[in-house]
Amino acid sequence: MSLSNPRQTNPATMFIEWKGSEGKFYFYDKIQKSNIAFEKPIYIVPLDELSTIKGFHKQSESNIYSNEVKNITKETLVVKSFKGGLIASGLYAAIKGSLEGGKFGKSIYAAMISSDGKEIDLVNFQFYGSSLGAYIDAKINVDSGNVIILAPSTEELKNGNTVYFAPKITKKEVRQDILDRCKMMDRDLQNYLKGYLNNTIEETESITDANTENIPSDLQDDDLPF
Repeated sequence: MSLSNPRQTNPATMFIEWKGSEGKFYFYDKIQKSNIAFEKPIYIVPLDELSTIKGFHKQSESNIYSNEVKNITKETLVVKSFKGGLIASGLYAAIKGSLEGGKFGKSIYAAMISSDGKEIDLVNFQFYGSSLGAYIDAKINVDSGNVIILAPSTEELKNGNTVYFAPKITKKEVRQDILDRCKMMDRDLQNYLKGYLNNTIEETESITDANTENIPSDLQDDDLPF
């Protein structure tokens, strides 16, 4: 980094995570200083997919995070907890047994589309745990340019005595003019990722603020403008 080439900030306006115990997606609102739930479906076009580590570090009682990489077999993951510092560093295959509560996850950068198709915002989803399973089962291909519909869930799942929920993920085709705008957004994203992936881990919060509208849940597929 230098005066003429400063460190770029993450262009995502909102960082969204799934809360499996409640069956909803959340983002952190810095103005309200609280987690805000998405009560209605979210419509996105995925732009790029990276791998990361998320979780909770019991010893330091703080969240686990890492840098994001394109290829876990070739790129180093640096895993830390916010209060405990470095947990592990190396290729995923070498460190996956020593993550102390960390879980493999996917960091998905996506264009989030408003209900009328006019507003598009760059957001980031952190899929891990039950949400990662649902994402993998949905067979998402970021090259396809499909609209992905992410919805809250009321279907209870169980692991022993633990009750949890997984998001509902469905796909449909996107309108061409919306897809063209998403491609332009992806060009800006790739400029950021090129610099980010060439540098060491950025120690930032995994959540930030944004001003994007919720999308009505009563829209049927045929009513969507994309």
